Amino acid sequence: MANRSSNSAWILVVILAVCLQVVFVLADCRQTATGTAINFSKAYFLLDANMEKYMCSELAGDEDEPVVAAYLQAMTDEAKARGFGTGMVKQTITHLETETLAQDAESATIHLKGRHRTCIHPVFAYVASLFRLGQTHEFEETLELIKEDGKWKVCGTPYGLSMEG
Repeated sequence: MANRSSNSAWILVVILAVCLQVVFVLADCRQTATGTAINFSKAYFLLDANMEKYMCSELAGDEDEPVVAAYLQAMTDEAKARGFGTGMVKQTITHLETETLAQDAESATIHLKGRHRTCIHPVFAYVASLFRLGQTHEFEETLELIKEDGKWKVCGTPYGLSMEG
């Protein structure tokens, strides 16, 4: 009889674990203003062209005025002028803190504060931190977000990005 109750307990634990996993996956899929601000910032510093999917249509421009393409080209040119490949101007974010300054159903203002450094292989980054090599720069930015087609999008001039260049 004790063996049967032990098996039942294990079955209940497995069922509970599966249910919790489903809840966590669904919660993780829910888009938030803060999550969009973080994802946009990571894409911006990593020079990821997919940052455009986090930008409102007003900021992203159209095919004649591709803001993201112009920014990526400018960063590529900067790297070449310094004698490096594009990888040396990619940055990774660490110690990111966010604060929601204002939010309603259609708009949000998110303040981000963190550090960024050149994006290199994690092993090299660890060795560099041990020997205090490389530079880490602090950044602060306040992003304006709006709801567009049911999704949060970054608008305004995040990190100085604008249609004017």
